[in-house]
Amino acid sequence: MRQRWDAMPNSPRRKSKKSRSPAPVPARKKRALRQPEVVMGRILEAATLAFTRDGFKGARLRSIATDAGITIQLLIYHTKNKTHLWHKTMEYILNRYTEISSKTKALPKSVSAGERLRHMIADIVHYTSSTPEIHRIMTQEGSQLSPRLVWMIENFSRAWHLEFAQLAELAQREGAIRGDIDVGRLRFAVTGMAAVPFSVAAEYEYLTGRDPFSRGEVAKTIELIEHMLFVKH
Repeated sequence: MRQRWDAMPNSPRRKSKKSRSPAPVPARKKRALRQPEVVMGRILEAATLAFTRDGFKGARLRSIATDAGITIQLLIYHTKNKTHLWHKTMEYILNRYTEISSKTKALPKSVSAGERLRHMIADIVHYTSSTPEIHRIMTQEGSQLSPRLVWMIENFSRAWHLEFAQLAELAQREGAIRGDIDVGRLRFAVTGMAAVPFSVAAEYEYLTGRDPFSRGEVAKTIELIEHMLFVKH
């Protein structure tokens, strides 16, 4: 996620206390701040940036409120505390995968396991390319066991892990992918190949001269995973 930095004035002038009164808030903005869904959307976007950049321990509620353009009191009203906000933020981020993978889940039963696995891999790549924050957050959270990690596993990761492993086993029985691969390890390998180019996008682009987020590079990432995994007939 790219950050925007406002240019600082060259010679700031000290103003009297009287001149420090805040500028009037536009009526349109006032109306927007009265809509809970608008406020929560701004909070989640600011929290996503904070947890990605600073981690859970480093993120500060007051800074998140400032980035969201609201008061700390309004932030607490909507989110209660930092742990609750982290849960809401992760739901916000992880539910994007549910949306992206909905078409794959709706495929007819006649579609082979191997073809379903191809669709699932494409979904994972499209998700990580559109949401690189998830891999950056998981790199921090997944390094040691914590209540937050357990919450994420039990609410999201376990079901996705089992879904991938079961589908990969069926694809092995079909002869679509190599049969000597441990499917549990495979899921982590695929996730890594799918996520790393986007989570370290600056390094990737500097070394390769290619933008990993371009449509062509996303397609090539999918092709690479398929080439390494599927058996050619």
